[in-house]
Amino acid sequence: MRYPREVIEEVRMQNDIVEIISGYVPLKQKGSSYFGLCPFHNEKSPSFSVNSEKQFYYCFGCGAAGNVFGFLMEMENYDFPEALRVLAERANYQLPTEEKSGQALAMEQLRSRLLEMHTVAGRFYYETLQSDAGAEALSYIENRQLSLPVSRKFGLGYAPNAYNSLYNHFKEKGYSIGDMLQSGLVIENKDKNGYHDRFRDRLMFPIFDPQGRVVGFGGRIIGRGEPKYLNSPETILFSKSRNLYGLNFAKAAKKKELILVEGYMDMISLYQAGFKNVVAALGTAFNKDHARTLKKFAEDIILLYDSDEAGTTAALRAIPVLVENGFRVRVLQVPDGKDPDEFIKQNGASAFAKLLLDAVHYISFEIACIQRKYNLQSPEHKVRFANEAADILSKLDNAIERNVYAKEVSKMTGVEEEAIRSEIQKRVQKEELSFQKEAQRQQNQWKAASVSTKVEKGILEAQRSILYLCASDEKIYQKIAETMEPQDFTDPVQYRILQVMGELWKDAGHVFPAEMVNFFEQNADQRQVAEIFALEMLLGEREDVEKGLNESVKQLKQRKIDLQMNTATTVEEIQKLMELKRKLDSLYITI
Repeated sequence: MRYPREVIEEVRMQNDIVEIISGYVPLKQKGSSYFGLCPFHNEKSPSFSVNSEKQFYYCFGCGAAGNVFGFLMEMENYDFPEALRVLAERANYQLPTEEKSGQALAMEQLRSRLLEMHTVAGRFYYETLQSDAGAEALSYIENRQLSLPVSRKFGLGYAPNAYNSLYNHFKEKGYSIGDMLQSGLVIENKDKNGYHDRFRDRLMFPIFDPQGRVVGFGGRIIGRGEPKYLNSPETILFSKSRNLYGLNFAKAAKKKELILVEGYMDMISLYQAGFKNVVAALGTAFNKDHARTLKKFAEDIILLYDSDEAGTTAALRAIPVLVENGFRVRVLQVPDGKDPDEFIKQNGASAFAKLLLDAVHYISFEIACIQRKYNLQSPEHKVRFANEAADILSKLDNAIERNVYAKEVSKMTGVEEEAIRSEIQKRVQKEELSFQKEAQRQQNQWKAASVSTKVEKGILEAQRSILYLCASDEKIYQKIAETMEPQDFTDPVQYRILQVMGELWKDAGHVFPAEMVNFFEQNADQRQVAEIFALEMLLGEREDVEKGLNESVKQLKQRKIDLQMNTATTVEEIQKLMELKRKLDSLYITI
């Protein structure tokens, strides 16, 4: 359904973009804009700008741009109606009854069928586990000392060691081949002569979304074979880079602190021991999408990874991802190299609860990790360790925390506390200066490349200049609307932007950037709108504006004539184009 523009604008106005984005990305204010690390590409210097006045975001690094709707669409993989519903709910705004388009209805029906198929598959695997075929898998569960109620709660099952048992089960239920392939649970044979099951001879772990619906599976091999664990492929229901195992159960615990573990069995074992606020990554490195998902449910994270080298490395990689997304992070490594399941079986749940209380701040964990590299009896090693610790402590925003840990490093090394604080402060000041310089450099780079009061160079810059001026002055818009044709623009979206400006000048009497974005549902289109307003254009004297406007208009129209000239095949066509060129030479727009 295309909601009335008034409805969309009302929802947008009730959701401040700085507040929304701050829930995902830590921002620092610089004037009327806020800067942070872009969530859409990897970077070390902040190029992601959120303009509170214009209510849109723009990344000077990768070009990501849009208003509050576009941000949610990018971050959460929502379509426009989903983003609108989420923001309306957040603002306690009642949307009109939705009438879905044919395409939206078809997609919703497909999602519904796939969810149903995953439920059917879960029951099939569960029932197979209870049969003779599942005896070995059931023995594995019993050996891991999982109780029957917990096994049932998590829906554990078994995929039989047969080529196409689930495929045949789906056929009996009347599902189409197309839907089977879309589910990811059935695969076409390499020789294209039939289909087979993705999972065979595996203990099956249903993966639930936060609403408790089965959206995928993880399978552990029972006999011999690789890989040891196999997940469902990416589908419209499931992404292992976004989903976390057990999140539906952790969500029900309603705790703002979550325990993050590495695997299925760790998660289930902790849950069985009474720790309900636990989740696990799905066989992939913890990433920013996982962090964004968790941000909806928690503020504190206890990282509980294996204490071996691989687990330590994984924890060190996860820490900055969590910290950058605003979590308070502590780390726990079980003593003697045991995993959580093993420790609980040997020592009991109460002993493990005490371990959780002793989880250390991530800074303490990072410092302990680097300490292992050095012999602190050596003066040279003391210096190197203290410098590396200063690097870590300089990343803390809280000065009190920096001082506390500086004192600890001083005790460990014997280096004067004031000297360590001084080194930390140097790094903090250097980082702050670098932050400001990089943001300024990228802004200046953008200004030099795309906006100017002089002659615009490049077709894209010419289009942006014209549209920016049309949004700034209704009289300029009227002149351009009379002069420019759809074919004068390189992209139909650019001409549509001009048309939308006309609607806004007529209905609202002004053109507001974030409201403009509301007219475009696709992220790529929203980006083009936001690029027009990414930075203020220095308009200068009206004569200069008029001159620049005419040069931009002529540049676009000349491009169109040149393109048509290249494809002209008759004398009449060429003569017509020459006449258009003569008219263009005499064209001059006065404002």
